[in-house]
Amino acid sequence: MLREKVAKLTKLLFAGATMALCVATVNPAVQVQAGMLEESEPNEVPANATSLPLNTWMRGITVKGSDTDYYSFIIPEGNGCAQVELRSGDDNPKDSAKWRVDLYDVDRNPLNNFAGNSGKSYVLGLAPGKYLVKVKSTTGYGPQCSYNLRVNYTASSQWEKEQYYKNKTMGNANSVVVNKLYTGNLYRNFDKDYYRIKLNGTNNVTFKFMIDDSVDVPGRWRVDFYDAKTFKLLKANKNNSISANETWTVRCTGDLIVKIGNSSNAEGKIYHIQASAKTYKAPVVKPIATTISSIKAGKRQATVYWRKANNATGYYVYRSTNSKSGYKKIATVTGKTYYTDKKSLTSKKTYYYKVVSIRKSGSKVLTAKSSACKSVKIKSDSAV
Repeated sequence: MLREKVAKLTKLLFAGATMALCVATVNPAVQVQAGMLEESEPNEVPANATSLPLNTWMRGITVKGSDTDYYSFIIPEGNGCAQVELRSGDDNPKDSAKWRVDLYDVDRNPLNNFAGNSGKSYVLGLAPGKYLVKVKSTTGYGPQCSYNLRVNYTASSQWEKEQYYKNKTMGNANSVVVNKLYTGNLYRNFDKDYYRIKLNGTNNVTFKFMIDDSVDVPGRWRVDFYDAKTFKLLKANKNNSISANETWTVRCTGDLIVKIGNSSNAEGKIYHIQASAKTYKAPVVKPIATTISSIKAGKRQATVYWRKANNATGYYVYRSTNSKSGYKKIATVTGKTYYTDKKSLTSKKTYYYKVVSIRKSGSKVLTAKSSACKSVKIKSDSAV
């Protein structure tokens, strides 16, 4: 117990007078950088984390092999990318001083980590809010060791908003618009990034996936496309994974969701995406012409029968007393292929009928070629 108290006290004092002694004996040319902040002890638990301003170096000290320091930082409103960086202090008695650095969200969900004498986390697009950094000594020997810690942050509207992988769903996908470049990064092997492309109507969407120039050895990503309303899979990778720039075209009605996953060794490798959309115009489908199959005469009426026509949504029925001219539309028929004409037909008179297939397309009505005419003689009023 006494040994622990002495170690903590030594850690607190080490940032002051002891620092000058170490600098003088280990590396006389090294001085504490102007503007560098010092950690605030005690900060061994998240509740006591030292506040770390963005883009500012902070000097910390670990006093034994298992010592831990916590820091907190705030990502401001708006999109941006952040990277945690650690460097070994120049005053350390040994070059082998090592640490493990972990990045957490405010709920202590792990986002990334690295270890060593110095290093950097992945570059991640982080949502606004509070985050934690844990620095744990892995040196394994007693002497005090100093380190310099910084969170490098750049405001940018093109970065995804990273979150803990188990919290990611299609329902909370990153909202993106067409004709704008976005950047993302899978922070662990089983991470997935979701993007929701905002669209109106039915569109042919061209989606480009591009690997960042900083990636020397590409991994393999999987890219899938879903209907944003039903979450139905619309299109998947042809070979389940890609390792080079690629472009797809997907047709969708309403918003489109894109899921990007790690197929193999894509962790930490930056990619870019961009979508464009072109309103889809369905090809004009005209109805096929029909033919009159028969006409049955009655007393002052006639029933016309015709064959069902492909692509037709209805039919116009025309009548004349002359086989070659004078036809007038007497009915519009939907849902059936016959019509009974009861419009004051004259007994023993001959009438001619034609039927035209129609198809409604929006506000337009498409028509097929008229059927050949067919005649019928109305029965006598005295007929049985």
